[in-house]
Amino acid sequence: MKKLILLFLCSFFLINCDSNSGEMMEYEKNAATAKKFYQSFSDKKLNEMRSFVTDDYTWSPPPTGVDSLDVDTWSKAMQGFNDAYDDIEFTKQLYFAGLDENQKPNGDVRVYGTWKSLNAVTKKPVEMDYYAVLFFNDEGKIYHQSEWYNSADLDQNSLVDVVALIPLTKGYKIWYKGFMKDRKNRERFCDDSRTLVQRDVNNPNMVSVYLFDVDMSELGKMIADPKFEKLAISLGEDLANKKVYVLKSL
Repeated sequence: MKKLILLFLCSFFLINCDSNSGEMMEYEKNAATAKKFYQSFSDKKLNEMRSFVTDDYTWSPPPTGVDSLDVDTWSKAMQGFNDAYDDIEFTKQLYFAGLDENQKPNGDVRVYGTWKSLNAVTKKPVEMDYYAVLFFNDEGKIYHQSEWYNSADLDQNSLVDVVALIPLTKGYKIWYKGFMKDRKNRERFCDDSRTLVQRDVNNPNMVSVYLFDVDMSELGKMIADPKFEKLAISLGEDLANKKVYVLKSL
């Protein structure tokens, strides 16, 4: 009886191993496809990248409420990313088998890594940690992709639009005269030809300054300079209550 039980257990173990081995072989094949998929994006070969997905492929990017976008929307987004960044490289790549509800490999691929690139306009570095799950069909093509990353990382060293809300302590005329004289400093970090100043009609000692195509790294350097704080105080800016916001498209 013990021999029969032992024989049964060994047979079950071998069958289970063969099953898992088959799924792992499927995973390894799909992981190789995933690597080519991401490399084609880095190489800006988007037609090649699209060849790895099905016609009914769906994409779930990180933003809340955005789920299962179609293949054409995904393709346009990939083109937008390729246009916005240069020297794209997927570093620290790690690939793991996707798991079914019984925690067994199912052929899907989990991906971890860090995207590194240069902003195409500022030529400054951008780095973003990344995680995704690629779902494969029986033909070895990706039919769905779910991604997780902090989209704010993409704004690193990019040109953004900014609004500053500034309370004044010495009146508008003194502030505005000094602000206009400081134009050369602003040209270091923004397109000052588009700078817009608005005075609050209900509070004459409050102004809104809209700055366009701001290089945030250069702005940060200027703000850190003690001379900037000294100038702002001399113009009557209430620095304790000054607020700065990055404007985002809806």
